[in-house]
Amino acid sequence: MAVDYAVIVVYLAGMLAMGWWGMRRAKSKSEFLVAGRRLGPWMYSGTMAAIVLGGASTIGGVGLGYQYGLSGAWMVLTIGLGLLALSVFFSARIARLKVYTVSEMLDLRYGGRAGIISGVVMWAYTLMLAVTSTIAYATIFDVLFDVNRTVAIVLGGAIVVAYSTLGGMWSITLTDMVQFVVKTIGVLLLLLPIAVVKAGGFSEMKAQLPTEYFDPLGIGGETIFTYVLIYTFGMLIGQDIWQRVFTARSDRTARWGGTVAGTYCLVYAIAGAVIGTAAKVMYPNLASADAAFATIVKDELPVGVRGLVLAAALAAVMSTSSGALIACATVANNDIWSRLRGPWCGVGRGR
Repeated sequence: MAVDYAVIVVYLAGMLAMGWWGMRRAKSKSEFLVAGRRLGPWMYSGTMAAIVLGGASTIGGVGLGYQYGLSGAWMVLTIGLGLLALSVFFSARIARLKVYTVSEMLDLRYGGRAGIISGVVMWAYTLMLAVTSTIAYATIFDVLFDVNRTVAIVLGGAIVVAYSTLGGMWSITLTDMVQFVVKTIGVLLLLLPIAVVKAGGFSEMKAQLPTEYFDPLGIGGETIFTYVLIYTFGMLIGQDIWQRVFTARSDRTARWGGTVAGTYCLVYAIAGAVIGTAAKVMYPNLASADAAFATIVKDELPVGVRGLVLAAALAAVMSTSSGALIACATVANNDIWSRLRGPWCGVGRGR
């Protein structure tokens, strides 16, 4: 376990170092909020994939695979489909607006009153997302390392707040790129093949589990439709997602970089479902499907690899948490505070 702890400590220290590095680049409002609108395709794709694939997509995706089999991929698949739709049909127009928030876009189209209302709604949404993402640290630390929930939340939240406030979107972009790489290695390249091998391979999985576990629609049409409504359409309107689109240096980057990120989400969805299905073979009687990820990591992975995969889970949670945090702060400043301050102080909403 000491090696696993060391991996986690190195990872968390790296996040703070990236935050410090990002601080040196964030010299203006545009740099702090949208990374100067100059991310290229590689960084844009990585940071977009990182923010949409959070703890729910990683730990929850494996849990759905444990409960429903391969059709458990549908939740994350609909996230990927939503990101693809946003990237192909809307991202170029969004990037050309040169604004910072969804509410500012509504201002341009409908006038100030619509912007105020949407600002309050979007602030509440991003605040809720930031809080729930931060609480997820407790699940990871509590299950795997028996750390007190309050300590886990405070520790994880403090690190995210630290690197997010140091350099804003530049710090978050740099940390997201590290988190994207860690998730790719930890989940796709390590946990996925190890889980399948430990379960005896696909032939053994098919022999041990009911046929509905391999039905792509086994989770049910009603559930899939619900996921489409919540996640696919949700990708089209979220401030945390739009703010990443604003970071693209060109229309082409926003369109094609987002398409790559959306495709990555589809692969990630299938991987999570397969890992969960393998966990069902190895641990058929878990009390909770959401414990599948933690159980397979704790019991089946060797020392060191376990720490890296845990870092991948932390990366998933941190990327969503930091994205929601800066989105919440941006909306609060641009859409709420500046409007309240303006009438009394005569202060406009500078770009």
